[in-house]
Amino acid sequence: AYTFAWRGYMSSQSAEETAYNEIINMIIMHQYPPGSAVVESQIAEKLCMSRTPVRNALKRLISDGLLDCTLNKGCSVPNLSRRDLDYLFDFRTLVEPACAREAAINYTPAYKDEIDSLIEEENTCLRSKAGELHIINEKMHTLTVTISGNNYFLHSVKQVTWRCQLYLFFFDNFYMSRGSENTSYLENFKSPSQHARLFTAIKDKNPDEAEAVMKEHIASTYNMLTQNKWYPQ
Repeated sequence: AYTFAWRGYMSSQSAEETAYNEIINMIIMHQYPPGSAVVESQIAEKLCMSRTPVRNALKRLISDGLLDCTLNKGCSVPNLSRRDLDYLFDFRTLVEPACAREAAINYTPAYKDEIDSLIEEENTCLRSKAGELHIINEKMHTLTVTISGNNYFLHSVKQVTWRCQLYLFFFDNFYMSRGSENTSYLENFKSPSQHARLFTAIKDKNPDEAEAVMKEHIASTYNMLTQNKWYPQ
């Protein structure tokens, strides 16, 4: 099993942040498959912490789109299906390229350091096999919306990005293969170069290129996921 790198600096995090990251880690490692219940008391016992930070972490994960919450049933990992995947990517294809275009139009140098830092974080994370890549990915997509200036899309894009990452956790071998010595998976991993091209276009204030790269990025992720065999639900 692959142990993620954030464990080394847990002591500097709040209990809520630790619980938040650990629950994501458990999902990535398939300890909670789609449709399974995520029980507050069980998580607290596993992490040797009180239930309050776990409860707050679960609320964040529900808000972010990683977990569902239904009356009388509590939290669970969402059931994943081809239809749901199609709906998610329909939304992304409509909204995120438009946000990328507006980001290029509205970009100011005030965002340069944050962009450069995220690009460097992603490259470092990829080289070191650290466990934060999914968090960096979410930050990049929400930053694009922030730069666009249309904050009405922020929460929706964050939710959809996280929900799409559930499909990556369960239907793409990238996250699991990163724990092995075999680095061939890097050859087909296009996201870092696409992110770099996207933010270059945004900083160059080139809306056509920013929109085109975002469309390419979303389409390549969808195509990768739909190469897998799906069972109707």
